Amino acid sequence: MDIKGYERALGSLDKKKFKEAKTAFMKLAEKTDNAQFREKCNSHVQYCDRKLKEPETEKSFDPFARAIFLFNEKQFEEALALLQPLLKKDPKNDVLLYAIAAAKAGKGEEQEAINFLKKAIALNPANKLHAERDEIFAELQENLTKS
Repeated sequence: MDIKGYERALGSLDKKKFKEAKTAFMKLAEKTDNAQFREKCNSHVQYCDRKLKEPETEKSFDPFARAIFLFNEKQFEEALALLQPLLKKDPKNDVLLYAIAAAKAGKGEEQEAINFLKKAIALNPANKLHAERDEIFAELQENLTKS
């Protein structure tokens, strides 16, 4: 797993260089043997594809990309401030629910993290597998297996 390459790709995403980020994530997905990492990279590729199809005016500020960047910098409160309004617009978005659960876990808000994660899993059962392998949820594993 190329962590440095992943961080560079996230940096491109944060700078709204979607074509550059897409290419980087595609290369990372092709080179890894880690299925979870490949899937995460592929989801970023899909996200970049959506952003590349948007009119230029909609690309000027992307709160989701910024939130993921902040999350990776362990700025969980700031990430949540961007993610929660997005969830109000799209309450059945399992990606947003998962991201909020991860940020809540990062802040140590275990019960809230579990609640958001359960919603994400209900909408997309694949999120359970992701959560079982995601380091941010390591302390919640016992409660997750009861779900």
